[in-house]
Amino acid sequence: MSDAIAELKGEAGVLELHRKFLETGAVPAFRSINEKAIARFEELGFPHPKHEMFSYVNTHEITSTPFQLGTGTVEPAFVDANTYASCEKSRIVFVDGAYEAGLSNTTGLPQGVKLVPLEEALTQADIKTHLEKTIEEENDFFACLNAAFLKGGLLIDVSAGTIMESPLQVLVTGTASKTPTAHHPRLFVRAGRTAEVKLITKYVGTGGGYLVNSMQDFLLDDGASVVLARVQADHAQSWHAEKSRVYQGRDSRFTALCGSGGNKLARVHNEIRLQGEGAEASLSNASVLIDDDQSHHFIRIHHEAAHTISHQLFKNVINDKGRSSVDGTVIVNEGAQLTASHQLINNLMLSDTAHADTKPNLMIFADDVKCTHGATVGQIDQDQLFYLKTRGLSEELATELLTTSFVESLISQIQFPEVVVDLKNLLLKKLEVKSD
Repeated sequence: MSDAIAELKGEAGVLELHRKFLETGAVPAFRSINEKAIARFEELGFPHPKHEMFSYVNTHEITSTPFQLGTGTVEPAFVDANTYASCEKSRIVFVDGAYEAGLSNTTGLPQGVKLVPLEEALTQADIKTHLEKTIEEENDFFACLNAAFLKGGLLIDVSAGTIMESPLQVLVTGTASKTPTAHHPRLFVRAGRTAEVKLITKYVGTGGGYLVNSMQDFLLDDGASVVLARVQADHAQSWHAEKSRVYQGRDSRFTALCGSGGNKLARVHNEIRLQGEGAEASLSNASVLIDDDQSHHFIRIHHEAAHTISHQLFKNVINDKGRSSVDGTVIVNEGAQLTASHQLINNLMLSDTAHADTKPNLMIFADDVKCTHGATVGQIDQDQLFYLKTRGLSEELATELLTTSFVESLISQIQFPEVVVDLKNLLLKKLEVKSD
């Protein structure tokens, strides 16, 4: 759209932009969803400073910026440069929120993997019911806006028993803009019974000035597994909002290992529901923040059945005026006996102006569980630094070695070698800059 609402800001600007969107850009199949979502947004409104979900996140810049809807383009060469070699024939590309079939290549996907346009998927009763129900129950204004401006998206439908030997890459691209733009990509992943799904999601931008507001729903049937690697490499002068909902059946496995370089404001909201006995979820993230980078995580894991397991591990390296927060709560529902949950948040501070907030929390309504949580905020270990210096390393090189190993130990757990290399380039090189 070319009509930013320059004279209107805040909620009034959003409502006016949405009115024009319904008049000129909405897709009929999504209209009722758009209307329900904007109504839910009006109920929630933008968060006040003491809002529980935004305790550590200052959203004022985003909520006061009059965004227009992005409709940019990218060159095939840019897509190729950000495609992993193993995914050249298994990639899907979003540009400013819209799926671009011409830039995508899915010829290498197994026969049991189908890509269904979301407007077509809405003819399936379970998908439509799920989407409408989540809107009614939505508690995050970013997610409301994603549905309010929804005009496309994809369902990745993986049939029962299908095994993806190689990963599918989802490349989400924002385009440079002098006038702030917002885009709202939407993805559903449905893994059938005992299916094995491998995904890599990478966020990039051709320049600054955009807000990517992304939504993903993962629906795992009994015995299904999803392995997700997520690379947040947006332009430094952009904003990033993202929410993932995960619903897990009996004996299913969801594993997400992520890396974040931060930007003007990056916020990731994970909501995981372990609904079947024996389900297991693992969530890990490494962040390296310098200058004014920000990276914030809000997590809610619901153990709703017995014998379920969850793991969380966060490692943040923060320098200059960087800001990080991890607000993670594990809820063990009544009847979810023999649950095990482990959460650890480690922050390494490299400057007096760096800032980290941590809030690990347990809410337990069952009496036979094993749950632990912990958080650390510290600086470089002086004994380790001294030891390395006695072995002939300069203080700068010794510091770089210690900070690099702190992050690298988590990155190296990702099972896709190309992603490991990419994240090392993205995150560890930010530490090298500080050692020059």
